[in-house]
Amino acid sequence: MATHPMSPFRPSVDEMKRLGVFSRLRLALSAMVALSKSIVDPWGQMAFQWALDGGGIGRVAARAAKDPQGQALLRERPEIRLDLRALGRLPEGTLGRFLAEWFSTWGIAPFATRRTPTDDLEYFVDRLFFSHDVWHAVVGLGTDIRNELRFLGVTLAQYGSWSAVMALAFGWFKVPAQYGWRAFFAMPVEVWRFYRWGRSCPNLCFVRWETMLELPLEQVRAQVLAPNRPRIGEWQTWPAARIVLPPQLERPVPAADLATN
Repeated sequence: MATHPMSPFRPSVDEMKRLGVFSRLRLALSAMVALSKSIVDPWGQMAFQWALDGGGIGRVAARAAKDPQGQALLRERPEIRLDLRALGRLPEGTLGRFLAEWFSTWGIAPFATRRTPTDDLEYFVDRLFFSHDVWHAVVGLGTDIRNELRFLGVTLAQYGSWSAVMALAFGWFKVPAQYGWRAFFAMPVEVWRFYRWGRSCPNLCFVRWETMLELPLEQVRAQVLAPNRPRIGEWQTWPAARIVLPPQLERPVPAADLATN
C-alpha cells in the first residue's frame, strides 16, 4: 500500500489484513493518535483491534471451525445489534432489560456498525467488538478504571489480546489517582483472580447473545459463567442483578424508562 509521506496512515480493513509486523506497529500508533482525539472514532477502534488482536482473534476463529457452537456462528454469522429502546420494554429481570439499564447507567452507547465481514477472521473481530460491553454487563464489572482492569483479566482468560495487555499496563498506573496506593498494590491480585475465574468459564466468544435477550438474566449467567465468581470490592455477594457504580463516580445518566425516551 503506497501512501504519501505526509498523508495519514489510515488503511482499509482489507489493507489491515495484509500488514506485516512493523506495519502493524505503525497502525497501532495511528490508531492511538485517532483514539486520543476521539475514543469513539470508528476507524481508530477498528485499527487498534487489527493491529494488536488479529493473532489472538485468529486463534478464536480457528477454534470456532472445530466447535459446534463456533461452527454455527460461522455458518449463520448472526449480528449483535442492541436497540436500547426496544430492550427497555422487555420484562424486568431479563438480560435485554438489564443491558438497557446497564448502558444507560454507565453512560455508554452500543458500538457503531461496521461493514459486512468478508471472512471468518473479520467476523470474529467484529463479533468480539460488539459483544465487549455485553460481557461487561453479564460478568457485572463496570467501565470505571478499576473494574475495567478486573474485566481485562476475564478478557485475557478468554482469548489472546495485546490491546488488553497494553490497557492493563497503562490503566494500572492510573489507579492511584482515583483509588489510592492501596488499590494500586491490590490490583494485580484482583486481575489474577478474575483471570483464573475467566479461565474456568465456558467459551464466551461463541455465546449466542442475540438469542438470550428475553431470558432471565440469572439463567443466562448460570449458563455462561462459572460459579465462585471472585468477591472483590463492591461485589461481596453474587449473583446479583443490581448495577453498582463506584462511589468515586457520579451517575452519568439516570436509569430512566428507556421505552419512553
